Amino acid sequence: MLRVPGLRPRGRAAGLLMIALALLCAGCGGAQARPLHVRLAAGPPAAAFVTPVHISVSGLPPGGLVTLRARASDFQGRPWESAAQFRADASGDLNLASAVPVSGSYHVADAAGLLWSLAPAFSGDPSAQFFMNYSGFRVTVQVLTDGQVRAETTLRRQAAVTFSTQTVARDGFASTLFLPAHPRPGAPVVVVIGGSEGGEPTFTAEALAAIGYPAMALGYFDEPGLPRCLCNIPLEYFARAVRWLRGQPIAKGRPLILFGASRGGEGALLIASYQPGLFSAVIASSPSSNVYGAFGGPPGGTAWTWEGKPLPTGTEIPVSRIRVPLLIGDGGLDAVWNSSSSATIIMSELSANRNHAPAVNLYYPDAGHAFLGTPPYFPYDGLGETGIPVGGSQQANAQADEQSWARMTAFIANPRAR
Repeated sequence: MLRVPGLRPRGRAAGLLMIALALLCAGCGGAQARPLHVRLAAGPPAAAFVTPVHISVSGLPPGGLVTLRARASDFQGRPWESAAQFRADASGDLNLASAVPVSGSYHVADAAGLLWSLAPAFSGDPSAQFFMNYSGFRVTVQVLTDGQVRAETTLRRQAAVTFSTQTVARDGFASTLFLPAHPRPGAPVVVVIGGSEGGEPTFTAEALAAIGYPAMALGYFDEPGLPRCLCNIPLEYFARAVRWLRGQPIAKGRPLILFGASRGGEGALLIASYQPGLFSAVIASSPSSNVYGAFGGPPGGTAWTWEGKPLPTGTEIPVSRIRVPLLIGDGGLDAVWNSSSSATIIMSELSANRNHAPAVNLYYPDAGHAFLGTPPYFPYDGLGETGIPVGGSQQANAQADEQSWARMTAFIANPRAR
């Protein structure tokens, strides 16, 4: 699949098509005592795709059943749907932030449930993923009773940001720098590195830029001019990108924060341990506390080097050297590796050092792998970037995305706040 900056596949397996007809036919039942004047309040009508939504309905029969349905098309024009049935309260009102669905594509009170539970209406393929282009996408929300649409509105979920690309041939490293239309005054610049999928992790970087944080998606393998595998990656490579970034107008006077997910979380901890002054804070999503071997290269190879020497596989990352604030996210049902055990070891190592900077571990017992940094309110899949199941349920992971995203952006704004 062609990797395009700003274009990123996300989605999840569809198991909802067989529910759809039942939901559409569900309604209040029986004859209406009075005409319905259903009012749907949903918004914001146009906002960044990581902006929280609100959806509420009024004018429903008190205690009656109502179906809410969402429909969207991805960049390839493929249809996606979600639907859930609710019971209105005694006043005929319904607020998705507090209402638990009776049935449908998700099963918890969540204003954004119709968004992250969008599933492919064109296929039952579990690998189907939602494609978004630079302009974002639109979601139509409908209210149905007795199988009839009583109200509808369309939400525009925007993604448009400006960006520039850097290449190894020209700049000595590969990246895409995303610039917000309205950068937050004094806000840090975030450098985002991915995991074993390789390439540039544009999805997280673009989402951060959409809410005002300049962000660089930095590739360190599987880009032209870089190693094809996660093997023998010099930690000094990241300093080269930082030197270039500090010379850019958007970065002048701003702190730099490093974000890494999965193998990138391992890399972020290594960079912060061996180059402690390179970044002002570090975020590690589902990291390992140990150095892992090469990925995608010859068996037994080394993933990382420092000063020309390989970092031995299996050794503990010397996190006690880290002198900047650290945020970790890990799930109890991580199916890729035991990130929760690693997080416990990392926090223990740091707490043994009286001089360590603030460190926070965001642990979600029912979540899987690398949810921290995944933009919320977006069609969620249960597969990692390499097609490996991440663990946890779709609902638990989507909620972990939402909650940890808020904590992460607060950390970015003020890393030293407790």
